[in-house]
Amino acid sequence: MTQTYDLVVESGTVTTASASWKADIAVLDGKIAAIGGPFPAAHRRIDARGMHVVPGFWHVHCHFREPGHTYKEDFGTGTRAAAAGGVTFCIDMTNNDPHPTTLETFEMKKALVAPKAHVDYALYGGGLYPRTVEALAKAGAIGIKVFNTRHIKEVYPYISELGVLDHGILYELYEATRDVGLGAAVHHDDPEWVKRLTFRDYIDKGRTDFAAYLDSRRNGYMYGHGMVAGLAASLYYARICGVRLHVLHCGLMPVGAFEMIRHAKFDLGQAVTAELDFASMLNTPEQEAKVGPRTCFTHVDPEASWAAIRDGIADVLVLEHAPHTAEEVDPGWQDMFSVPLGGTGVQEFVPMLLNAVNQGRLTLNDAVRLCSETPAKIFGLHPRKGSLEVGADADLTIVDLDREVVFKHSDMLSKTGYTVWEGMKAKGAPVCTIVRGATVMREGKVVGEPGYGRFTPGIAATPPSSTTPAVSA
Repeated sequence: MTQTYDLVVESGTVTTASASWKADIAVLDGKIAAIGGPFPAAHRRIDARGMHVVPGFWHVHCHFREPGHTYKEDFGTGTRAAAAGGVTFCIDMTNNDPHPTTLETFEMKKALVAPKAHVDYALYGGGLYPRTVEALAKAGAIGIKVFNTRHIKEVYPYISELGVLDHGILYELYEATRDVGLGAAVHHDDPEWVKRLTFRDYIDKGRTDFAAYLDSRRNGYMYGHGMVAGLAASLYYARICGVRLHVLHCGLMPVGAFEMIRHAKFDLGQAVTAELDFASMLNTPEQEAKVGPRTCFTHVDPEASWAAIRDGIADVLVLEHAPHTAEEVDPGWQDMFSVPLGGTGVQEFVPMLLNAVNQGRLTLNDAVRLCSETPAKIFGLHPRKGSLEVGADADLTIVDLDREVVFKHSDMLSKTGYTVWEGMKAKGAPVCTIVRGATVMREGKVVGEPGYGRFTPGIAATPPSSTTPAVSA
């Protein structure tokens, strides 16, 4: 008897991290049931002729601002933008109010966001109190996020006590994270060094406008040498402790960071992974000048970042999504040191990634490796997520490498209503986003319902009781 499938994606080029071939994908009960074809019996069919079908793209650095800052973004608008952008899985960060650093606040956040999600997601637990790490892990945290930083004017993180500057506490957080089997994802810095030199050479001299800020970045003050110094200490502590370290914001750091990570990974065999925000490699001085304080900053040496990808130093690519309102950031034209930093990225991520493929910077197989397969492996969810294996969740992104898009403020689904990439063109676009077999975006229009996206617990979570009802889709 012929099997009738729920969905067949037919006539596309199936693309994984290692291969590409013509095939159909059959989906049953939210899972990939077969690859090959033809599959004559199906309730729904999607024609992917001339397009590529890849494991759903992940975005692992999202700030959806809930709870506490939902005037900037919320989980519904953020994951809706993700779906529109071809992203099937998001990981949300912790600088909320209240911050999810205890079991109570983590569970509160889980309950708040569950009815709103358009795509599947995971949540970091906030690394602030070593004694709460075990409870966060059991509650399903995907990892422990640590802010080893503090803005020089206490602008960021929003909850200033989130900054873990005491290295003794940092080490104890690493111990606790190691003991539960999770990884520590860390934003590194030496904020006192940054603060002292930035005030000395810029703020105290009245040099605070946007141009001065760019100059301070080129000199390695703001998001520069202090990050590398913080990374050096962190790598050592992580090595002697034995925790898995996930290094954030490599796209902002001076090139010395890449050499440190290379040495730790390849010479010492340390369990280190690196997340590179490739916005800094794609932006241009012209775009910076046009959008000003809303911008993503250019890297001092973009070619070093591309080399880090080629050499295996960088494991994951992101286009960080950290939105603020225009009213918050636009005063940065006059005083950039006093406004919060961050921009949009989750809706623009996949087109920018595909544009890099069309430019020859990456292959589509590279894109799958960096943005689907490897992140799923890092966070312990592969092959259920991030793969096209039979039995995996049917998370698929269908992309057209020939379609061109122009980023416009009016097209953005983020609450900010703007994009840092206004006016820029990209060749390559997602045309369909499929999460566990359900189409949540078709031809740029979000068709999925809020609440369909499912919380995905980390590997240290307490298994649900056999008497617990299944979560409905």
